[in-house]
Amino acid sequence: MAKIVFMWSPEHAPMRKLSIILPDDYKIELFDPEKTYPSHTVFYYDMYGGYHDCIPSQLTQGHRVVFDAKNEHYVHHHFRWVLDLFLTNPGQGCFVISGDQPDPLPGVEIIATPYWYWIMDQHNFRETGLDQQQRNFNITHKFFMSMGLQRLERDYLYDSLVDVLPQSLHSYRARGVELPDDRMDIVLWQRYVNPAWIDSTAFTLAVETYIDHLALTGYSITQRNHLFLCEKSYKPIAAQHPLLMVSTHNNLAYLRSQGFETFPELFDESYDDILDWRQRVQRIVEIIKQFDIKLVQQPTVQEKTRYNHARFFDQALVKQLAQQTIQQPLWSFMS
Repeated sequence: MAKIVFMWSPEHAPMRKLSIILPDDYKIELFDPEKTYPSHTVFYYDMYGGYHDCIPSQLTQGHRVVFDAKNEHYVHHHFRWVLDLFLTNPGQGCFVISGDQPDPLPGVEIIATPYWYWIMDQHNFRETGLDQQQRNFNITHKFFMSMGLQRLERDYLYDSLVDVLPQSLHSYRARGVELPDDRMDIVLWQRYVNPAWIDSTAFTLAVETYIDHLALTGYSITQRNHLFLCEKSYKPIAAQHPLLMVSTHNNLAYLRSQGFETFPELFDESYDDILDWRQRVQRIVEIIKQFDIKLVQQPTVQEKTRYNHARFFDQALVKQLAQQTIQQPLWSFMS
């Protein structure tokens, strides 16, 4: 059986993230630049890790190489050379990527997992206490929204929301707008949710990474590559909050395909079908303006938020998803 060697230095190795993709009893071995490895060794790289300059020589020596980019939806353009090397060394290269389905490439293995952020953030949200938080409703605002980095689409959304922003709790850090009582001093600050934000708002306006499906940030190796879910959508689910999604078209339906409930009793969800992102944003703004806070008192809404929360934190289910979409395909590539 081939052995995986992870191309991380000991001080930078994300041991928990590595352990998620391995069987429970698998011993993690980190790369030692002074060691000579047998030919059956599989070298496992992270797009944000180190030692990338070793890839050409390892492929030349006949080793198999895994390039893990699953924290993103696209492989960064400046790593195009990795794809070129894999194409010229058929059978030796494998990508792991967040996405719906692999886009077949000759001689290159592609492991596409739709569930990576769910798998990873179940643990992260447990660390920040979202699995244990009890709702204590005192709704004073229509919606909660959290945005960080500046993007053209987010600027357009923010400016379009100007009339309803006073009815929200929101942040847009790129414009200097911060949430009250935020925790930027903890390691998992991006996953932190203050219970007061949720209890005082009727729903989350979940602003996903991508809104314009043509705004590519790298090269794609998946089909239906406009579909992508990360912590921005899973956070309200983990926090037992209804969500209205600002994302690429059909991404809300993609969330439903993962078994989660959405909220047509609160919102006209046909916005999800609108192809043009500006028109989709304008329709979402209209929905927010027309929204009646009292609608969240419907029993079905609370039943759905509890169901979504339980499904998200189902450890057995998440372990099964990790095995099916990451572990088993990886072991198949190694065999």
